[in-house]
Amino acid sequence: MDAFVITIARQYGSGGRSIGESLAAKLGISYYDKNIIRMASDESGILEELFGSVDEYADTKAPLFEKKSLYTGELLPPESKHYTSGVNLFSYQAKVIKELAQRESCVIIGRCANLILDPEHFPNVLRVYVHAPWDARMESACRKKGGSRKDVARFMRRDDKRKEELCRRYTGKDWNDPAYYDLYLDTSEMGRDQVQDVIEKAYLEMKMKAANR
Repeated sequence: MDAFVITIARQYGSGGRSIGESLAAKLGISYYDKNIIRMASDESGILEELFGSVDEYADTKAPLFEKKSLYTGELLPPESKHYTSGVNLFSYQAKVIKELAQRESCVIIGRCANLILDPEHFPNVLRVYVHAPWDARMESACRKKGGSRKDVARFMRRDDKRKEELCRRYTGKDWNDPAYYDLYLDTSEMGRDQVQDVIEKAYLEMKMKAANR
């Protein structure tokens, strides 16, 4: 049976993660987020904490405007001195993501999954970007995180920059470029329930088209 995947990249405070969880439950398919780190750790034997560090820092001094991808799909052997480098950790996460997409229908949150699962090799993937204006995200983030608005704003700016830099350094692509998504949805305009409905409809249409090929 063919596997059909939804990848969701999202700005913090836009509701993308909760939409993904709810959608996976409604469709009766698996949901993957940070558990991909654990799976990559189990497969590689590298400490899970080191994989977490890839989300925070990129181990290169390459300028942000450089379009060259550090990720090639190559996995380094354990004896390599670069075995725990950021690019190898990213490559192991990518390997897990590809294996999931080949094995089962699921929702995958973040981790550049929309770019790892390229359309040429993974046609049964719906690539979604969930976003919202700054003020709407701030209100949502303040309810979720608590603390001062200044601290929340600082966290959100840092999180946006982290995602943009990680994507650019490892894939050579712009994380929030609409060209790399099938759906580019604003939860402040549509509401989270409607955004979920739009994704679900597109997902079911994708499955129907695949069945008729």
